[in-house]
Amino acid sequence: MAKPPYGVGAGRIKGTGTRQTIIAYFSMRGVTFEERCSAAAAAGFDGIGYNGAEYLKLRSEGWTDDNFRAILDKYGVRILELEALRLLDDDASRDFEHIARAFGAERIQVIAPFSGNIDIDLNVAGKWIGDLARRTEDADVHYAIEFLPPTRIPDIATAQKVCAIAAHPNVGLCVDTWHVYRGAGAPSLADLDFARVKNVQVDDGTMKPVDPEYIPDCIHNRELLGDGEFPLVDFFRATPPNAPISVEIIDDDLDLIPAADRADRMARALERTLARV
Repeated sequence: MAKPPYGVGAGRIKGTGTRQTIIAYFSMRGVTFEERCSAAAAAGFDGIGYNGAEYLKLRSEGWTDDNFRAILDKYGVRILELEALRLLDDDASRDFEHIARAFGAERIQVIAPFSGNIDIDLNVAGKWIGDLARRTEDADVHYAIEFLPPTRIPDIATAQKVCAIAAHPNVGLCVDTWHVYRGAGAPSLADLDFARVKNVQVDDGTMKPVDPEYIPDCIHNRELLGDGEFPLVDFFRATPPNAPISVEIIDDDLDLIPAADRADRMARALERTLARV
């Protein structure tokens, strides 16, 4: 079967049209690969986000790529994005390239190191990711730089500079509501170059952090769309109307809910939000 055009989905979630929809990897913590695929399909998502480290763990336990493919085919979903390649990690880049090629993943999320706020040279980083894009352009793999406030790529403006250094159309941005509204804020969206946006990741939360430490707050306290304080309608209006939508709700309370119910809640919350846009 031919691969659909980049970023195009089946529109199973109301209001998305042909926009591709993904349930992000970290939205489904603590579930098996089959539970992840089954829940995504039942809720109407086009595919899943997956994690390089988990893939390698399962391979070390005896899984083959055919095991993954059998489950993906069973539920009619795809691995559409991969989390998360750290800049300048050559070994990991080869693992991510294999996964992307093996399953036709469209995007690899790329982040700057955040442990100890490691410094990196943005010119070196831009050239590195540009070289990756050229190496994998035959498979049409795209690289979405996810800016995180505690890192050397804290905002849209910096991420777009790195894209310019990369100088390849398959290098762009992931624009995440959390990192916008807990970072440079709504004004930073004004200079967003729509042509560089590879996907948006959406979540909700309080405008004031629950935990003063950025990363712990980020991975424990996100909320379903509409349950928090983020101006989500404004966000969707300020970002490309055709960008793939990855729903990334990382929340300890949601982790306690069965996978199918969790995915359904996320899909329905997305529908309600888009109905307001």
